Amino acid sequence: MVNYLYRCPDRHESTAAAAMGSAPDRIDCACGRPAARAYTAPLISRLSVGQTRAADTAAATADHPNVVGAVPPARAAAPAPADPRHALLPRP
Repeated sequence: MVNYLYRCPDRHESTAAAAMGSAPDRIDCACGRPAARAYTAPLISRLSVGQTRAADTAAATADHPNVVGAVPPARAAAPAPADPRHALLPRP
């Protein structure tokens, strides 16, 4: 079921639930006057602020990606384990 919005000439708003594509063009408003169907933007999905920001960032970088100016620095070697028993293990 889809909620459809209707407005009467006095600008009162009413909603009616109907199957998609089967909503009537007019309904009776609570004030007694006929209310015509109002066409509004659909509410397809709502994203959180973080999701919206991530989607906007992804869309912005799709046409103009950031270009790397240099090779990243080498990673530091992993520290030697502190357990002295590791020295007794066979080496590759």
